[in-house]
Amino acid sequence: MQMINVKNCFGLLVALFLVLAFGVKSGAQQEEYQQDMLQQQAPALEVSDEQLDRVADAYLDVMEIRDDFQKSLGQVTEPEEAQQLQEQAGEAMVEAVHSHGLEVQTYNQVMEAAQVDEDLRNALLERLENRQ
Repeated sequence: MQMINVKNCFGLLVALFLVLAFGVKSGAQQEEYQQDMLQQQAPALEVSDEQLDRVADAYLDVMEIRDDFQKSLGQVTEPEEAQQLQEQAGEAMVEAVHSHGLEVQTYNQVMEAAQVDEDLRNALLERLENRQ
């Protein structure tokens, strides 16, 4: 069973969707923006068990797409091709979230809330561990 690094997984996912939602920024701008967003407190969020199950399933699909994207990106030499792969991965991630009956905004809200709400984070982690 693979151990899940909570900070890295949630941080990567939130950062990825922030990039998809607001476009690609330069490295320094993007890093600063991500840090600002992660430091903000997410508002209290009521999440049903069914919704949390859907988020967990979507998360696993998104992580698989991210892993495939990273592998493909390692074989690319042209910036245009890298950009195209990034766009395709972003579209696939959005579709993965939608395929689980979620809107990207709802998915992001739950993921952001899990960053600051320990009970929600633990419930999500439990679901993820049971699915792997």
